[in-house]
Amino acid sequence: MPMTDMLSSTLMITFLFIAVSTILRAMNAKPPIIRLEDTQDYRFKTGSFTVNKNFTNSLIKQAIPKIENTINCYGIDTIEIIGHTDGRPGAAGGNIDITLADGFKTKDMSQIIPGSNMDLGFLRAMAVQNKIEDILSSKGVDNIGFRVLSAGSTIDANGNFSPAENKDEKSRRRIEIRFVRRSDTPFIPKCT
Repeated sequence: MPMTDMLSSTLMITFLFIAVSTILRAMNAKPPIIRLEDTQDYRFKTGSFTVNKNFTNSLIKQAIPKIENTINCYGIDTIEIIGHTDGRPGAAGGNIDITLADGFKTKDMSQIIPGSNMDLGFLRAMAVQNKIEDILSSKGVDNIGFRVLSAGSTIDANGNFSPAENKDEKSRRRIEIRFVRRSDTPFIPKCT
């Protein structure tokens, strides 16, 4: 075998290896997590899960473009929204188990009373999910599923399990938006 054929074969194998490893790395790329930190833009009143006008406007201007970009770049079909709270105790006498089903059907959650921080985190995540779903739907994005979750006051700002103390901790109050591809169809991310 002439030397040029060996060199040519080696280069072709090397380029093929680089191409395959690049594709595999791209297929394993993870979409970003969007954190709506407790700031003036994304603030709930104490003990409340009502999304106010300022929160909605901030979603439209800041978060929705990032969400749409992530959906398109990573072929996302499911959005997870996770509510986090600080450790201050919630009001007793919640009725979420009785009223949640009706509130979900009608999208009227005004009669629901959270009985714990887990309830409050869930209801805040659900309220944000309703807004995001309405905004995306108005833009023609209707093929996205949602999962609403609550971490309550159990996860710290670094993502570690660490139940909060009974105090006002702004760093723990947030909504996290995570992205999932439930489809088994391979997808190579369009963005990096």
